[in-house]
Amino acid sequence: MKLSEIKGEKAIEAIAEIIEPATEILNDQKVKLAARSKNIAAAASIALKNHPKQVLHVLAVLDGEDPETYEPSLLEIPKKLIDLFNDPELSALFTSPDQTEAAESSGPLSENTEDR
Repeated sequence: MKLSEIKGEKAIEAIAEIIEPATEILNDQKVKLAARSKNIAAAASIALKNHPKQVLHVLAVLDGEDPETYEPSLLEIPKKLIDLFNDPELSALFTSPDQTEAAESSGPLSENTEDR
C-alpha cells in the first residue's frame, strides 16, 4: 500500500508506527547514497541486509498487518520495498527542510566572529 492511500486516523497511526524504523533505515549512509544515486535496487538490498526487522515492521504497517505475525513471501518483499523506495510520499515525509535547503545554498555558512 502507498502512503498516500492511508487516510485520516489510520494515517496518524501508521506514521506513529513507522517513523522510528523508517528513520533508522533512511539514516543509514549506504542506503542514503544508493537512494540519492537513484539506485533503488541497491538501496533496497542494503536496507534488507542491514535493517531486516525494521523493513518488515514498515511493510507490515503499510499492509495493515500485525508486525509480530507478518510473513510476506520471498517474492513479495523486494517488490514491496522497491515500491516503497519509489513512493514520492515517503521521500517527502522523511526529507527534512534542512536537506532541501542545503542543496540550494550559494556558499558556506559564516563563521561566528564574537570575541572568545
